[in-house]
Amino acid sequence: MYKNSSQTNYRQQLREKILQTSMAEFMSKGIRAVKMDDIAASLGISKRTLYEIYSNKEELLLEGVKFQEEQYDAHMMSFEKDPSNNVIDIIIEFYNKQIQWLSGINPLYFSDIQKYSQVVSYFETRDSERKKDKMSFYRRGIKEGVFRDDVDYDVLSRILNASIEYVKRTQMYKEYDLARILNNIILLFIRGVCTYDGIKQFDALLSSRS
Repeated sequence: MYKNSSQTNYRQQLREKILQTSMAEFMSKGIRAVKMDDIAASLGISKRTLYEIYSNKEELLLEGVKFQEEQYDAHMMSFEKDPSNNVIDIIIEFYNKQIQWLSGINPLYFSDIQKYSQVVSYFETRDSERKKDKMSFYRRGIKEGVFRDDVDYDVLSRILNASIEYVKRTQMYKEYDLARILNNIILLFIRGVCTYDGIKQFDALLSSRS
């Protein structure tokens, strides 16, 4: 059946609204606590309409995660391409975005998400794809004189990933605030790779934007 442009636009807008609403609910309450019925009710649509677009919660969650990741990537790519921003500016932007994101998340979201295999696989693939981008970023930092050139960044990246996995595996976020955990991991990591000049720039920008 032919669909006119207004119908297509409405459907696309509805999809995005569903993703935004459902992810806000998942992150504030935990994934398991939110039912498809709850999402449909909060949007003022029928459950049938919701299931016509997303057949189950895992599909909805996966698309919601992808939607968030694409928005974040688009923002950071635009920020990185701005010639007025150097490596330290980019780090601070990343730092602020992550702290802001974590400040509103219920720790249950992270424990619940491990139960959805498709989402876990997606994150594993994303991490693998981003490895090349990370190494390019490190080389840029060395060239700008803010990153040390005597560090094995491949080893360091694996240690950083292992630290994050430890937080997930031990559910450390139940004992400490997520933003506090990330703050300490990032500060330790950045200070470890920065030159003296890089640390001065990092501290100055962090202080001015706090």
